[in-house]
Amino acid sequence: MTDEQAADAGHDDTGHGADTGHEADAEHVDRAVRLERLAAAARADAAARAGAVGHDPQDLQHALALLDALDLRTLTELERELDRPDSMITRPRTGESPGLAAFLGRRYAASIPASRYHPSTSVPELTARLLDTLVCREVLLAHGTTMFGRAVAGVKDALGLPPKDSLAATGFAEYGAPAVFLLLDVAASFATVQLSRTSAHITASMGYSGMDAYADALDACHFMTVPFARHLLRWRPAPDALVSAMRHGRLDGLGISPTDVDEERLRAELATLHNRLPELSAPYPSWEGPGAVRRRPRAGAGPEDEVRRAFVVAPADGDPRTVGHAFQQRLTRRSWTVRVRERRAPLAAAAAVAAMVLSSTPAWTTAHPVSLGQVLLAGLVGAVAVLAWTALLDDREEEFFRAAVAFSPSTVLQGRRDAALVSALRDLRPDAFARDRNGGLARTVTVVLERDGVVVLGRESRPVARFHWLHVARINASTVPAPPAAPSAEPHPAPARGRTVHRVAFVIRRDGPDVAVTLPLERAKVAWTQLSFVEKSPLKALVSGMESARYGWALSPAAVGPRGARRDANERMRVLSGVDPVAGTRYEKEALDWEFGPRTRPPSRT
Repeated sequence: MTDEQAADAGHDDTGHGADTGHEADAEHVDRAVRLERLAAAARADAAARAGAVGHDPQDLQHALALLDALDLRTLTELERELDRPDSMITRPRTGESPGLAAFLGRRYAASIPASRYHPSTSVPELTARLLDTLVCREVLLAHGTTMFGRAVAGVKDALGLPPKDSLAATGFAEYGAPAVFLLLDVAASFATVQLSRTSAHITASMGYSGMDAYADALDACHFMTVPFARHLLRWRPAPDALVSAMRHGRLDGLGISPTDVDEERLRAELATLHNRLPELSAPYPSWEGPGAVRRRPRAGAGPEDEVRRAFVVAPADGDPRTVGHAFQQRLTRRSWTVRVRERRAPLAAAAAVAAMVLSSTPAWTTAHPVSLGQVLLAGLVGAVAVLAWTALLDDREEEFFRAAVAFSPSTVLQGRRDAALVSALRDLRPDAFARDRNGGLARTVTVVLERDGVVVLGRESRPVARFHWLHVARINASTVPAPPAAPSAEPHPAPARGRTVHRVAFVIRRDGPDVAVTLPLERAKVAWTQLSFVEKSPLKALVSGMESARYGWALSPAAVGPRGARRDANERMRVLSGVDPVAGTRYEKEALDWEFGPRTRPPSRT
């Protein structure tokens, strides 16, 4: 490079740096001016409302603290909102106190913990919510405030965006404002109509139980999933097209439920803002990032939604005879056997038609006639064969749940044996693998939770390993996504096509590093859990129930007595939590006796 070229490059770098510095200084000055104007407006508003009903003197102090934490974009949106004739700040529709001080101060108050039982919200999360409220205010006013927050969270989850960041800031940068407004409008429309459907049975006479029923009604609304977001981003369907797809059951396959809602009301909700979406997104082209706008959700987006769609949840069969039976739920991983059993009727009809066609083929190719009775008999045999096959699949599934009831009143898991599971058990129980490379484990491994710990069963329901709760450091669940078919240079690669594995891990304490015994989950009998919780978050509900059983050991019958019951329970809890060492205590002997001592064989599966 010559001296002249170097000088030119130096001038270019200097010029670019100077431009960047000028832009930063201009933004800083602009923010300071807007901040001063809004602070003055908040002070004037607080002074005008002093002594009015509902006025809180701390609102101004909180409002000024929140204003100081806002960025230039949020301050700009605040000024735009104040200038609107139907401003949410000066003319709130929800019964809140009007004025900028109350609008900001009540939000900032959520960052101050009222007590240790009332958790606070961080200021960055509050500012993100405020920005979403201001930018997406038309969606909020069109569909109501009840499901707006859940709709925003659902869209962020479906697009793979950080849950605590602003949808407007992160979503516009990656997907563009038109796409985000479309998804949020559709999500809020579906959520509003679905809530009317799921909460229709709730009345004022239900009392406190109505609050639980309303929470279940909120959890039962599934209005935005990754496949549904992908469908919307690709096709941008009109309201009539979405209603028609729902009527024909195509949205059920995308994870939307319930779909038996009022079609006319849904069409009206979807049409409220559909024609105005380009107008709403027009002020935000500068918010898009420098790269290409994504046309499909991120890889790995919506992990909770993926888990929910990966499992089938059903209550225990038969009328509940006990409270424990009433709170038992069946969790089954959705596989080809589940899909076959769900579609047994159309498969039986298809088999009957195929058998009838095949039986009548000789009449077409040769001169030999085929009687109508033979054709009908062939169709009947084909249908019966498919129904018998699905009945065998049902019986195979029922075999586990019948055995789980006999094994334990607590949770029972079953999964496939794999190399990771065998390796972990070999490290922890090498004697069990001395004569058998699989340690007596069958192709499907059953894990039983008992009062004192976890039992891993092998062939013929024989225990292969036992781990006392004192040696189980923690329990967690994880989703291992399927690897993509091939690497892609696209900014939005296609989703993986392989098998996604959901693993439940029991982290076992030992001398040296902890060992995680991981089970690829296929099915489970989940004990002491509500159906709505399992349906919304299958793995969270499963782990929560097992952690409750783990801590329940500290309150086991051995710890309850007329004397020293509370002291004994506290000691057990401290040892179980790892606060106090286990070695040398009487609880260590109790744990080792349970793990390696003589023990009766568990009930037979037959």
